[in-house]
Parts: sequence; structure tokens; C-alpha cells
Amino acid sequence: MRQPGVACGSTIGVHGALLAGGAGQSLPVLPVSLSPLRRMRELPSYVEPAGEGDPAAGPSVPREL
Repeated sequence: MRQPGVACGSTIGVHGALLAGGAGQSLPVLPVSLSPLRRMRELPSYVEPAGEGDPAAGPSVPREL
């Protein structure tokens, strides 16, 4: 069984195989470049954490002295 690179090179030629490999290597860049990640300038804001008196804060942890 021949390796995929050898089969591609013998079928479409060396230049075509290199062009196909280069195009395939550049595909992982597309999701990041087309996502809204490029336009983000700061992290999204979240709800502030619960305070000490809030029951949603969970069990209180003793502080070190």
C-alpha cells in the first residue's frame, strides 16, 4: 500500500500536491478568523460574585489570621 502523499504526488504532480497540502494546512485558521473572537476587545462581563451575607454564597470559609 502506498502512502497518501506518494499517491497524491504521482496523481496530480508534485506542484499540485504541495498546493493541496498548503491549502489543507491553512484551513484550521478559518474558524478563528471568521469568528467574533477577532472583534473582541475585552472579556465579557459576568454577574458579580455573591457577598458574605448572601445565602447563594455557600459555606463560609474561615480566613487566615
